[in-house]
Amino acid sequence: MRPPSLPAPKLLSTAFGGLYAVAYSVGGQSLVSRVARRYGPVVALPVLGYGRVVAVADPTLAKQVFTAKPDILLGGEGVGPAAAIYGRRSMFVLEEPEHLRRRKLLTPPLHGDVLRSYIPVIEEATRVAMATWPADSPIRMLDAARELTLEVIVKVIFGAHQPAEVARLGKPFAELLDLALSMETPIRYAARRLGALRTWGALADVNGKIDELILPLIADRRAGTRQRDTTDILSMLVAARTEEGDGLSDKEIRDDVITLMLAGHETTATTLAWLVDLLGHHRRVQQRVRSEVGTGSAVYTEAVINETLRLHPPAPITGRMTAAQYQLGDYTLEPGTRIVLLLDVINRDPATYAEPNEFRPERFLDSRPTPYGWVPFGGGLKRCIGASFSMCELTTMLHTMLQDNELRPYSRRRESPSARGAPVVVPANGARVYVAPLSPCEKVTA
Repeated sequence: MRPPSLPAPKLLSTAFGGLYAVAYSVGGQSLVSRVARRYGPVVALPVLGYGRVVAVADPTLAKQVFTAKPDILLGGEGVGPAAAIYGRRSMFVLEEPEHLRRRKLLTPPLHGDVLRSYIPVIEEATRVAMATWPADSPIRMLDAARELTLEVIVKVIFGAHQPAEVARLGKPFAELLDLALSMETPIRYAARRLGALRTWGALADVNGKIDELILPLIADRRAGTRQRDTTDILSMLVAARTEEGDGLSDKEIRDDVITLMLAGHETTATTLAWLVDLLGHHRRVQQRVRSEVGTGSAVYTEAVINETLRLHPPAPITGRMTAAQYQLGDYTLEPGTRIVLLLDVINRDPATYAEPNEFRPERFLDSRPTPYGWVPFGGGLKRCIGASFSMCELTTMLHTMLQDNELRPYSRRRESPSARGAPVVVPANGARVYVAPLSPCEKVTA
């Protein structure tokens, strides 16, 4: 069987492909979700510049895709537009076995004792940021979270401490992130065969700034002219060796730093904004998270984060590319078909979750959903390498924020996702919230 297709007469498929691309840029992920609900969990559609696209919104089929052999479904080709931003040598866009080799070298700085050593850095950055937030007027948490998470990731990767140095190191990456989140990226990728990526002056300029920034830092660490901080990720990447004794090239380190900077910044900031909006509208949940502050336990806090990620995965889609003819469930896909997994739709599958659109952190306390019914970090060999770092960072930030403060919503209505098509789905109004000190009575209760 062929997957059900949206209307696209063969002679006019190019025109319809352009129409669907424009529709996505305007309607965003919510439009894709409506299409999946109407036409079924597997839908084929032409998208101009992206070839054959098959959208999948079924947990069982998602498991099949995530667990397929990497030479059958290509993970790097599936996220093609990211290569334009992260670089062709980024671990994120490599195929096997090179992807796994690089992943092993990147894993140690993001887990275990090294990960826990970042907690004081995250706490201090959060307290310093909160000191600048007004108590009597709302802040746009999305903007505040972006500034905060950028500062944290700069300190963690480069070992920087002085505010001026943190700002200097973060600036070009913030510019690159702006390009990554703009509609210009998917448009230029669609027109890549016409040279749209090669002639992208703004991208070339910001990459030049990043090279001027990173390459001397790598050289300093190779030469040993800087006293090494064992929790400095850049130093660890320079020192990393495979079992055969091979290290990373400057270009590989450069591209992986970009990957960690961008992926560890925007997605965490977006999730923090969604968290703050939900906690502001659910006072009981907020109080229960506060009750864990200082106890050494984060069981309920992590359940809240998991439920937020279920409802609002910051990156709602991921992809694979078929290397040959591929049988997806009952459907046959041709070689070169781009499989797009709709993570946000899968996370709200009514067969997996009762009342799937409701915010219920308790879902994650006594039981876990099916392994591929909760996929905010993707799955399989390409599962987000920074998942543990993100959970640690979000837990630490929430506990620091709620220790002596409460979150009050600016509006009675919860935030809705931005309708604009983008790789990250953000709150439409930036998650405006009051961050106010707790009263003495509330402090005693807490």
